[in-house]
Amino acid sequence: SPRGGKMSKRYRIMNRITREWWDGEAESAQETCQKVGWMIDNCWVREHSDKGSGGWKTPQELKVK
Repeated sequence: SPRGGKMSKRYRIMNRITREWWDGEAESAQETCQKVGWMIDNCWVREHSDKGSGGWKTPQELKVK
């Protein structure tokens, strides 16, 4: 449920050190890593997008118009 009008996004992250995966919703990639207790520098982050054919994109790819 959105808090303060912010939209949750769906993220899939992988810990590059342990090779563990986590899938879930958060407001940012940083929050996603914090929820799991991983440092963002150790995470491979993908954000789900419905644009185009959909799928998992890097947050940087989603910023490009």
